[in-house]
Amino acid sequence: MGNELFKTVTGATGLPEELITKELSEILIGKGLAKEEVTIEELRVVLADYLREVILHAKDKFEDGFCVEEEVDPEDLGKEEF
Repeated sequence: MGNELFKTVTGATGLPEELITKELSEILIGKGLAKEEVTIEELRVVLADYLREVILHAKDKFEDGFCVEEEVDPEDLGKEEF
């Protein structure tokens, strides 16, 4: 059930599938969980952690004077420019 649940939830986010799969997988691994066996409760915690990370990252960027003045292509989300 876990892998199908994981695929359903990542697909329902509306985010680029490769990006959200990678990022949620990393959080799962950090918690010692496998996406093939994750439960709905565990996935709920992982999604909350992901959202918290995204919000804190955005807050830090905003406080650093970072401002996006152009639209970003969804395919480019998660990519950093160097």
